[in-house]
Amino acid sequence: MNDKLKPIRIFGYVLIGASISVVLFTYWIVRQGLPPLFYFTASVTAWYLLTGIGIIRPTKWGYYLFKFFLITLFVAFPIGTFISYKTLSYMKKNNIRDYFFREEHSPRA
Repeated sequence: MNDKLKPIRIFGYVLIGASISVVLFTYWIVRQGLPPLFYFTASVTAWYLLTGIGIIRPTKWGYYLFKFFLITLFVAFPIGTFISYKTLSYMKKNNIRDYFFREEHSPRA
């Protein structure tokens, strides 16, 4: 694993953990008798899970989902803004995009 990609992959594992947390939180809400927001929690769970998988296995779609996640997180002032700004800056400084857009099946010379 590349050292520059390691913090991004850790973020992917965090997102997968967050998706599991959303499922458990929804289960707890249902057990309390509160009306669940099923479609919202299902979409958040899917988004977090797919983004996490796309980051761990560097894919083009994972990169775009992650960028969208960070742009959305930017609105969550002040902590989300800080995390988003630092992560986007790190990605730009270290050319993380190149790791996601490498050709996996390039012909050998």
